[in-house]
Amino acid sequence: MKKKLCSAVIVCCMLATMLPMASAANSDQVTVMGTVLTNGMGWNNDGSTTASGSQDNDIYFADGVLYLSGADITTEGTALSVPNGITVEINGENYIHATGDAAAVVCNANGDQGTAGDVVLRGGEKSENGMLEVYSDADGMVNRAENTALEIQDASVSVYSAHTGVGTPGELRITGSGMLAAESKTCCISSGWMTVGEYAAVYADSEAGANGQAISCAGLDSAGFISAKGDAGAISGAGNLTITGGTVEAQVRRNAQAAALYTADGAVATNGLYVHAGVSSLDAAQVTDFDSNAKNYRYAVITTDPNWLEWQNGFEDVSADAWYTEYVKYVNEHGLMQGRSTIEFAPNASITRAEAVQLMYALSTNYWEQYGLDSGETATFADVPAGSWYEKPVSWAGGNEVVKGVGDNMFEPKENISRQQFAQVLYAFASRLGYDVSATADLSQFSDGADVSTWAQEAMQWAVGAGIMHGDDFGQLNSHNSLSRAEAAVMMQGLIAYTLGH
Repeated sequence: MKKKLCSAVIVCCMLATMLPMASAANSDQVTVMGTVLTNGMGWNNDGSTTASGSQDNDIYFADGVLYLSGADITTEGTALSVPNGITVEINGENYIHATGDAAAVVCNANGDQGTAGDVVLRGGEKSENGMLEVYSDADGMVNRAENTALEIQDASVSVYSAHTGVGTPGELRITGSGMLAAESKTCCISSGWMTVGEYAAVYADSEAGANGQAISCAGLDSAGFISAKGDAGAISGAGNLTITGGTVEAQVRRNAQAAALYTADGAVATNGLYVHAGVSSLDAAQVTDFDSNAKNYRYAVITTDPNWLEWQNGFEDVSADAWYTEYVKYVNEHGLMQGRSTIEFAPNASITRAEAVQLMYALSTNYWEQYGLDSGETATFADVPAGSWYEKPVSWAGGNEVVKGVGDNMFEPKENISRQQFAQVLYAFASRLGYDVSATADLSQFSDGADVSTWAQEAMQWAVGAGIMHGDDFGQLNSHNSLSRAEAAVMMQGLIAYTLGH
C-alpha cells in the first residue's frame, strides 16, 4: 500500500509539469508579460520597452543572457517565458506575482522544437547571490523540456505557489552557493534527477492534502543542505536517494503511511553518515540500518556533523545556568518556540494570546502522530485580520475548541495571556486529543490559591497535579500574572512529558 501511495504522488507531481506548450519562441528572444524582447532590448516595470536598452533596465536581454535587476512584476498570466539554452542573471531583489492558471515562469518554452538546452539561473556580477521571489496562484516555475537541466547557480530563488512550486521533467541542479526555497499546497519540487552541491541549500515545505509532497524526483545526489517537510510526504524518489555529505532533514507531518525518505525502486544511501530517525523528532534516535522500505521513519536527519544534532545555544540572554535553560532548549530544538531574534530569546518577556495559540498549532502540526488535532472546523474573530501571521493558528484553535474568544466575537490576539488562561488552553488541548486529564491537586497549598478564577479551577488543578505548572519560591501560583516566555517553555515541556509519559 505504501509503495502504491508514494508512486501515485510521484506521478501526480510529475504530471503537473506537463503543461500545454506555449507558442514557439526563438533562442534569441524572451517574453515578458507577453511582450517579446529581442537581442539588446530592455523592459521596465511600467511595461515600456527600449530597443536600445541597457542593463539599467529592470529586465534586459542580450547575447543569450536575460538580466533581472530589481524587477517587480504583477501579471495575470505567465510573467517570464524563457527559451532553450538561456542564462538568467539575477541582480538585486526581484519579485514576480502571477495570478490565474498559467505558470509564473516558463523555462525551455520551445522545448518541443529543435535542440533543447539547459536554463541556468545564476547570481549576477552586480549582486552576488541575487534574489528572485515568485508568487503564483498556479505553478511557480516550470521547465518544459526533457533531457535538459534547470540550474540555480549562486542565486537565491524562492517560490510560493498553489500547485507545483518548481517542476521539470529534466534534471534540477542547485550549485555553488545556490538556494532554492519552495512552499506549495501540492508538490514543492517535482523533477527528474536532482543534484544539490556542497554549498547549496534546498528548503521545501508542502501543506495539506494527498498530494502534499515536499520533493518528488527521479533520484537524488546531495552533498549540501536539504530541509523537506510535507503533510503527505517529504522526499520521494523513483531511484536512489544518495546523501554524500551536508545535512538532510526530512519530515512527514500527517500521512501515517508515508516515509520521510522513500524510494520506489532504489535505495537510500547514507554512506556511513550520522542518522537519527523516528516517527517524529520527539522520539528520533540514532539508527545504523536505515531502510526506508522496511522501516516507516516519518522523520529523519542525516548529517556529516554530529554537532548538528546537538542544540546550539545562540541566545545571549539564556545563560547556561539559568533555571529555564533546559526548557528553552527543549522547545527551541523541537521547533515550538523561536527567539525574538537570532540572539535574543527574551525569556522574561510576556507571551501574547496569539503567540500562545501558535505554540499549540506548531505542536499539533509538527507532531501529528502524537498531537494531530483537526476537526475540520474553523473560527473567525473580528480582531484577527485576514493574512495576519496568526490568522491560521487562531482559526484552527477556535474551530477545535482549544480557545474561546473574550466576547463580542473578539479574540484580543495582542493581549498578554495569563498563567491560568494558558493552563486552560493546555487542558482543553489535551482533553480534545483524548489524553488523561484526571490528575488533580489541592490549590489551597498555595497562599494565593483562592485567587484562581472559577472558570479556571479545573484546568489549574490539573496543570498543578500533572506537574505542568508550579508555584514560585514564595508558594504562590500567580494565576492572574502574565505568562512569560520562559514559563511557557516550562509548561510546553511539561505537557509533552505528561502526555507521552516521559
